[in-house]
Amino acid sequence: MSRALVPSQLAIEQMREADVRWASALRGLDSYPDRLRTFADAAEEQSRALTLADLANVRWKPRPGARKLRFPFEVDPAGERPGPPTLWGKFDRAVKQLGVALEGDSIKPIAEAFAQLSALAAELANSLQAEGLPSERQRQTA
Repeated sequence: MSRALVPSQLAIEQMREADVRWASALRGLDSYPDRLRTFADAAEEQSRALTLADLANVRWKPRPGARKLRFPFEVDPAGERPGPPTLWGKFDRAVKQLGVALEGDSIKPIAEAFAQLSALAAELANSLQAEGLPSERQRQTA
């Protein structure tokens, strides 16, 4: 085992904080673009925390069955999701990639999967706003 570049306790704290934000993002009630931005931010925070944990040589406990991971209805393929189907297809593949990574024993692929989800959710939010779907802030100022 190589020497950790970061104290493991710090990495574990960051992972816990990221988990709390992630859970909150999945339950959010914002408008669609804002919710996707919150989702993107939380996924990015997960990616950073997991990258830190990888540098601290924190061990990952595989989560059997995670490839069946499901997100809330608003971002689930069964839902009526607004926006470009091609981009949603990439998002769905990234969700599957995250599930597979969670079943493994390495943190790095999990961090990469969260980073991919973050980028795609942000791209979807931008696309929806470009199509004219207002954000919560835009509704409040109207």
